[in-house]
Amino acid sequence: MARRRDTHEQSPDDDSVGAATRALADATATLTRLLSHQVSAVGAEVSEAVAASLREAARGLSDASETVEKRTGASRADVRRQARVDRTRADLLDAAARVFAAQGYEGAAVGDIASAAGYTKGAVYANFGSKSDLFVALAREQVLCTSQAAAGAGAGTDPGSLADQLVAGMAEMPDGPEMLLTLEVLAYAVRHPESRDALRPVIESSLDDLASRVRDDRVVRAAGAARADEAPTSADRDTALGLVAVCTFATMLGAITGDRTDASGIGARLVDRLIND
Repeated sequence: MARRRDTHEQSPDDDSVGAATRALADATATLTRLLSHQVSAVGAEVSEAVAASLREAARGLSDASETVEKRTGASRADVRRQARVDRTRADLLDAAARVFAAQGYEGAAVGDIASAAGYTKGAVYANFGSKSDLFVALAREQVLCTSQAAAGAGAGTDPGSLADQLVAGMAEMPDGPEMLLTLEVLAYAVRHPESRDALRPVIESSLDDLASRVRDDRVVRAAGAARADEAPTSADRDTALGLVAVCTFATMLGAITGDRTDASGIGARLVDRLIND
């Protein structure tokens, strides 16, 4: 992310126009003094005409400088205002993730989310319009179960070991809201048909992303090199959907039974079978 410029820092336009204004004003004053001493040689009318032209140019440049200062000042104010809006939205989305995961969509109140974020309910309505709009916005920013699990192993993981990444993600997922949010997104889409146009791309994008990773893993295991323009096959997509089911339900099983080790073992075996068979 680009570093935001300090509010007191001038832009290059400020500096250049301001410097030019000062330089022209100094030149006008100097030339006027010189002409006043050379009236006999140049003539009073010529002297005054040149001085007047220079003064007019200085005024024009000064006006331009003032316009630039106003414009850049407004621009900096817009940047600060947008930064506050972005921060408020991020705070509300973070709080919504926790509240929706803990209470479910139906049980969560706008006031609960606002309080958890440190804002009033008005901030929720001003930024998202309604609880349902907030939930859909949160769903768009969430990566569904399998993509989250695939990223869970962190940086430095062998990009070909998709199974290891999925298993590591399943082990970590019960400690965060990801699994519950995934279930809430799916349940919300089933219960609220009006939301499907907004949520369908979220779910399809997640499946497409996992299908691409299945393709990459398959090609790497075959000692090949995946091409960015090589689309996943229908078998890759089938495998991706199976992995979604395994990751989701194995993680749920661990949370329900309290035996995460056993659930992770079951999940690991099924993931390996889906990817390698």
